[in-house]
Formats: sequence, C-alpha cells, structure tokens
Amino acid sequence: MNLRRVTGVAATTAAMVGAMVAFGSPAQAASSCVSTGSGSFCVYTDPAGYDVSYHKISGATALVDFNLVCDNGRTFGDGGAFYIAAGQQKTYTFAVGSQGACRGKLIDKNTGTYWLTGRVSR
Repeated sequence: MNLRRVTGVAATTAAMVGAMVAFGSPAQAASSCVSTGSGSFCVYTDPAGYDVSYHKISGATALVDFNLVCDNGRTFGDGGAFYIAAGQQKTYTFAVGSQGACRGKLIDKNTGTYWLTGRVSR
C-alpha cells in the first residue's frame, strides 16, 4: 500500500540542502538529495521500497508530482499531483519492493521543470 505523509517542519534544512549524496551504514537507509532552488528533494531506501521527500523552504505554493524512475525500465507514479507551500515537507512511500537502482523524480506541473535525485539501490 502506498502512503503519503504530510508534516509541518520548523527546523532549518541547511544540512539537508547541502548534502547532495550520502550513504549510511547498513542500519541506515541509502539516500540521495538534490537542491531544487527552493528546497530539497530526496530519495531513500525503505523496507517496503523507496521513499521520496520534498522539503520546500521558499517560494510560492507549487503544484508538483512525485515519480520513481528505476534502471530496470520501470517508472512508478504516486497517485497524482499535490500542492506544497514554503515550510512544508511531503513524503511518499513507493511500496514496490526491490527494483534495484532507482531515482526520485519531482515534476513541477505548472512549468514542466523536473529534478532527478541520484540513484539509490535496494
């Protein structure tokens, strides 16, 4: 089952925006992040598959969509576009099991601009 979690975030994200790629120990999930210019978009491995997370820190409210793009040729959608405002963080779990190396994709539905994270493997 796919799950969308929405949380308000008050903490600063300088470390999150500054970290472009990080790999944790076996007890931690592998992750990759990219700056969007108005926030940070990340992909993490998850026991059920892969999580993506967008923390918007500035700019106008945006209509965006999450996708997961895997090296095995499969692409997964999250169930539709959603709005996100500055100060919000939204996360989605792609409960697709192991698909090998995958990237998170964040699409701005108003402009067509998109961002891809680096690959994480599960």
